[in-house]
Amino acid sequence: MRNRPRQLTSEEVRDQFLAHVWHTIRYWQRIEDPGGDRIEGVVFSVLAALDGSAVALPGFIIAPAPHVSDKQYCIKQRKNYFPKAPKVKCDIAGRLHDLFHPKGREIL
Repeated sequence: MRNRPRQLTSEEVRDQFLAHVWHTIRYWQRIEDPGGDRIEGVVFSVLAALDGSAVALPGFIIAPAPHVSDKQYCIKQRKNYFPKAPKVKCDIAGRLHDLFHPKGREIL
């Protein structure tokens, strides 16, 4: 019997996002680049994916996540501080940089 559809876990969403980033990198590596625009192309493509313009991914919520002491520190320094982001049940942030290269090795 076939499994019923279910909500993806945060780990599965993170994995799909990182796979998309690596596929984007591989795509832009194959592009002829006389003007040096490949890096800009990769960054633009990742931002477009975050905005919801990737076919295989939804848009993502991007919000600041300041340290708990940031607000009081900034107030003491007489500086403006970042707002606290609302809690999200599927937050993939926080480990993306740790998982970036392992995912690339897996895809290659």
